[in-house]
Amino acid sequence: MRFDQPAPPEDPARHLDPAAIRPWPGLLSIDVGDEWAVSSVRRLTAPMRTSGRALLDEESFSLLRAVAPDRALDPADSPGLPVAERLRRRFGGGPAAGDGEPCRIGSLPGRCDRLHERTGAPRGFLLSAGTGEADPAGSPLGLVVSATGPSSRYDTVASTGWRLATTTAPGAPAHHWVRVSGWQWTETLRLDAGDRTVIVSAERTWAEDLRQWTDDVFARGPFPRGMRMLGERPVHVEGLPGARMHRFDWQPSGMARLLTTMVVGVRDGVGFQMTMELSLDSEAALSMTLDDLLPSVRLA
Repeated sequence: MRFDQPAPPEDPARHLDPAAIRPWPGLLSIDVGDEWAVSSVRRLTAPMRTSGRALLDEESFSLLRAVAPDRALDPADSPGLPVAERLRRRFGGGPAAGDGEPCRIGSLPGRCDRLHERTGAPRGFLLSAGTGEADPAGSPLGLVVSATGPSSRYDTVASTGWRLATTTAPGAPAHHWVRVSGWQWTETLRLDAGDRTVIVSAERTWAEDLRQWTDDVFARGPFPRGMRMLGERPVHVEGLPGARMHRFDWQPSGMARLLTTMVVGVRDGVGFQMTMELSLDSEAALSMTLDDLLPSVRLA
């Protein structure tokens, strides 16, 4: 009796065609006052590995890149340290085990920490650096990039992940990155103003129209728990042919009710979402909407 050994998994991210790597200056921009601390987060997720014709059921291989001002971080989280070190601890899950290794992210000198499973198997790395720049309020900007995946895919994480994590596009190395054709991507701006937080995101989508995209957004969110719709109306977002604002309150598990204001829109395979959540018991919930911010948002 003959038992054939299964073919080794095929990894479409193992060897990238240089033509598939393109500059990614970003689609989202926002021009807000100094009271808002704005952080930029981008994520790339590689296609899954296959065995025969089947996708492997495993953790995805993804990269996350964040540019954040020091004032956007929790004041109690490693106060007094440089912003690069604070981001290193924030995204690394706690104080780093050592000093890390010197590295470069484009032209920026930084540190590299290796990430491991609980078993000790390698699963990725974390890069951090100061940009030498400040946001409009004078808060120093830091940069962090992580690449993670299953330990069995670490060769790809270490090679392809390193190549993408350390690459920057010309013009603004702290802010411009690269994108890979065929990979899933998400771009997010996080706005913090003390008593409120607003999340603006754009991502690749297969939704064909606004109704389908809206259904996708609500289907993957936790909102249906005790959701009570309070209103819906059309709004204008520059770069979108149409968008709608939804306002509702709902009951997160173990928390007080939240009032959520959400704007959704879609254009040519790009899904847009802008969300603000406030405690229904707060004074801000009575007056805060996204109307004042919408004129400042643009989807390129």
